[in-house]
Amino acid sequence: MNVPGRNEKDLSLFSRAIDDLARGATNAISSDTFTLANGVSRTKVPCENCSLGALPRWVPVTESASKATVWLISADRGSFTVGHDLNPATDRTFRFEMRRA
Repeated sequence: MNVPGRNEKDLSLFSRAIDDLARGATNAISSDTFTLANGVSRTKVPCENCSLGALPRWVPVTESASKATVWLISADRGSFTVGHDLNPATDRTFRFEMRRA
């Protein structure tokens, strides 16, 4: 999605941005994947665009990930940390988008 600049005068660009939002487009600043560490209850995920208070949104991309319980512990500069259930599986992978706070 392209967000019009603050001084944009072309109304069609605003119309397109509103239409994009209505269709579910995102202005995420980063996206990647992470896999939960096994044998521990926290996983630190590196993300250069993460900052204090940012909001990572994730979705499971494997069956075992879809069964995991995962929550956000913190979002800090350069990484975020998720808490999760203990499980010996090594394929609990998620795709995430980083959003501004």
